[in-house]
Amino acid sequence: MNMSPFGWFITLVAAGFLLTLAEVFLPGGVAGVLGGLMLLAAMGVGLATFPGPWGFVAVLAIMVFGGIAFLLWVQFFPRSRVGRRITLQTDSTAVKTVAASRDLMGATGETVTALRPAGVALIGNQRYDVLAEGGTWIPAGAQVKITAIRDGRLVVSEATENA
Repeated sequence: MNMSPFGWFITLVAAGFLLTLAEVFLPGGVAGVLGGLMLLAAMGVGLATFPGPWGFVAVLAIMVFGGIAFLLWVQFFPRSRVGRRITLQTDSTAVKTVAASRDLMGATGETVTALRPAGVALIGNQRYDVLAEGGTWIPAGAQVKITAIRDGRLVVSEATENA
């Protein structure tokens, strides 16, 4: 593939911003790091490709546009429909939980928060920090059963109707 330096510059900028945006939805940090590296590579290609001060203008434009995009993202994304679905909306300082004990094995209760996979469940009129078995997600208000206790945290699975 024979691409001009300007084509590489545009490709690297676009891919860098898209990968940085994808980091919000993809866990692990790999997409964000790759996006940042692509933006740095775009800055290098811009400095090498554009004559005179235009290389520095390209670098400055990437930095300014990236900063403005980040500020707008922080300002508006949490209030968007998608942002409200994936960000924490309540302050958890009011949630008080009780330490787990071995006599709770097999007890059932109801989730207070969605378990993604961790959250809070109400078991015997007490709130407990719980972890969904196998990393599954369990919605708020679901019936759960304690299946294990690991590192002081109750491990639960969704209770079935026949159990």
